[in-house]
Amino acid sequence: MRAYRDVVRTPRVLNLTASQLFARLPLGMMSLAILLHVHGLTDSYAVAGAVVAWMSVGQAVAMPVTARLAGNAGMVPTLVIAALVNGASMIALALAVSSPAMLMALGLLVGASVPPLMPVIRALYPQLVPREGVRALFALDTTAQELIWVIGPVAATLLSSAVSTAFPLVASAGVTVAGTAWFLLGAGTLRPRIAQKKAVFGSVLLNRAVMLAMVASLGLVASFMALEVGIVAAMGDDGVTAGVAIALASVGSLVGGLAFGHRRLGVVGVVAALTLVGVGIVLFAVFDNRVLQFASLFLSGLGFAPALSALYIMVSREIEEHVATEAFGWLNSAMFVGGAIGTALAGVATEAHGFMGAVVVAALLAGVAALSPIVARMAGPLHGLSGELDAALEVDGALCAAER
Repeated sequence: MRAYRDVVRTPRVLNLTASQLFARLPLGMMSLAILLHVHGLTDSYAVAGAVVAWMSVGQAVAMPVTARLAGNAGMVPTLVIAALVNGASMIALALAVSSPAMLMALGLLVGASVPPLMPVIRALYPQLVPREGVRALFALDTTAQELIWVIGPVAATLLSSAVSTAFPLVASAGVTVAGTAWFLLGAGTLRPRIAQKKAVFGSVLLNRAVMLAMVASLGLVASFMALEVGIVAAMGDDGVTAGVAIALASVGSLVGGLAFGHRRLGVVGVVAALTLVGVGIVLFAVFDNRVLQFASLFLSGLGFAPALSALYIMVSREIEEHVATEAFGWLNSAMFVGGAIGTALAGVATEAHGFMGAVVVAALLAGVAALSPIVARMAGPLHGLSGELDAALEVDGALCAAER
């Protein structure tokens, strides 16, 4: 815990981390809020899942572009415009009629206009702390973002039950705009690094570390979203119970991140963390007792944050700073594509086989995530995961200090 304490004491770290997490809180609400709202309008999980999927497609397509714009064209105008459009589109979705085409179009716009706060803040982190503190800062951010998935689903279900299914969307619009403004005020003059020579858009995808992180995070998020649909289908008669169940997986991730997120896991550790996610999902399907199901969801979350933290560190170490916003934008896209795949497949599986169909989909997707580091390692060394790169950097730093 000392590593986290030292990082938090660094100027601006706590303010920037808190503000961007608050601005991204709607990400934890939107999927479930849209699922509940559209299902209430259309009485179809398939249509509701499709709207959420279109939202994820919008995020996936637009995020690398907006992240690159934030890094090259300007962080402030990019975030301001995105936040305003995103807020307006969420309000429009809340007021929309039951036309599937209209709902899907609005879902696409909501996704495409999400402010690229995650790529921006992760490009800024290496500027905020010394090199030895970057790992702990990424771990802290990855762990703290689980609060989004703890608070978001519960807030979405509570507001939907207590007020209306449209209200969480309106609340999300306000939080996005206010949170983005808070982040920009806290950032001050801090900006992502800009290269003298512009890199070709998409060239960062040739980096093996980026590709592995994309595949693993896609499978992981797809698994979580499929599980979310299964939980709603299984416990949907009691919206609060469903929200608590989903939040328990995020609490598990929060605990796992605090305990292991700042450690070097290596390839074996990342595979073990991703496998734990799948094991928890399978146990959720096996158990018929509500308490044991909740415990299984908690278990499934334990590996989530440590695995993502290790993948983010790997990418941060192996790419140039001037392409960091775009690289993390692509990682966001992979997650959103995963969300679209997981939600859409689970929606169809739920219509055909009930909640168990969605849970099976979630388990299979978790398996894909767990296998991806093994396949990548077979193609060659993964220095960012093995710790070799960090060791080399530490040696270089020691030599420089000796020379001085």
